[in-house]
Amino acid sequence: MYEQIWFEDIEQFLICSRRYYMEQKEHKEKHAVISEQETREMMKLGFSVERPVVSTELFGLNLVSGPHVVVPDGDKWKIILKKSAKTFKNKYLMEAAFHGYIFSSVGFIISQVVIDSPYFTKQVDWRDGLSRLFGLIENLAELKMHDLPDPKPVSQCKTCPHVLECTDVLVKKQDLLAVHGLNEKTRIKLIEEGVNNLSTIVQSEKLNQISTESFEKLKKKAISLLQKREIVLSDYQELGDGVFLDIESHTNKDFDYLFGILVEDKYTPFLCENEEQEYKTFTDVLSFLDQTNGAIYHYCAYEPSRFSSLSEKWPDLKPMVAKIRKRFVDIYQILSKHVALPLFTYSLKSVARLYGFSWRTDLDGLRASRYFQLWLSTHDGSYLKTVLDYNEDDTRATKLVWERLNSLRNN
Repeated sequence: MYEQIWFEDIEQFLICSRRYYMEQKEHKEKHAVISEQETREMMKLGFSVERPVVSTELFGLNLVSGPHVVVPDGDKWKIILKKSAKTFKNKYLMEAAFHGYIFSSVGFIISQVVIDSPYFTKQVDWRDGLSRLFGLIENLAELKMHDLPDPKPVSQCKTCPHVLECTDVLVKKQDLLAVHGLNEKTRIKLIEEGVNNLSTIVQSEKLNQISTESFEKLKKKAISLLQKREIVLSDYQELGDGVFLDIESHTNKDFDYLFGILVEDKYTPFLCENEEQEYKTFTDVLSFLDQTNGAIYHYCAYEPSRFSSLSEKWPDLKPMVAKIRKRFVDIYQILSKHVALPLFTYSLKSVARLYGFSWRTDLDGLRASRYFQLWLSTHDGSYLKTVLDYNEDDTRATKLVWERLNSLRNN
């Protein structure tokens, strides 16, 4: 029996039921701003309530609704869900159904749910999402200890702490999904030629539908997974000394609020509190980088992409940006091209965890942005420290992968 099911749990179950199940054991009750009793008393008096909490039972589960605001609407009530997205998402309909059903089932009839974003406001009929919601909650309620779902790689796996364990499960099942970068088209070609597991890849000599070069790379990736070791796919140059860069962006306001730079073993953060400060902060970053030597290492394409966007925003900085960008080196591109790892995703968090790195926080990019916004709203330094720790750890994880690449090459 689950103690509480909030909509965040429903979202996690939708994204990855396996992760939901694995983390359910550690599930802790959330501490609401006000109690359910206080919510009910205030609503009975006809008051609007911020951060209300109401719960009900369904399929043996304790469903807890905690929307942003509930306000009187004649003899009924209206729920307001605040969002930061630029466009309406389909999942909002099920979220509306979740909150609308719980409030209405305990006697506070919901007339409508309003999705309120800085970019749009949309009224929805929460009843439209009930059928799908009920089916999903019923599936969630039927999840038993022995029914742990098999891993199904999705984009959210990039930041998931369970990647190593899920990779092991896929390898034990000999599942082709364990092979990094294997797209659906190639997977179908393999199956059509009778190659439907990792061992068969290793045992096969050649295939008709896949080039010899591509198949040899697949074979080495399969060996890497089965033997749980790194395999160098092709030679690459030694990666010289340099600095390590990681950027955090504000998902709400669409500006870069933190540029973290690691030089030798010293981490230097460049913080931007609002859009008005972005130009000066970015100028300071460019000046700082210009005074360093060697490559500017980053992981994946986000950093050079943001530098290009910012140079378009401020044309006077283009010459300096062009100079700095010539030093950019993408660690991910080198790793994915030249090394096979016993992982199905080569995200920074997955690779660094493979090498024993541990983050001090449980943040990802989206959560870090929320913590940054909380710091702006509350001026509570603990939120900012958590964000800075997360960003610094990203730069140090990038450096760790850089060190490992050089070690592989030299050995």
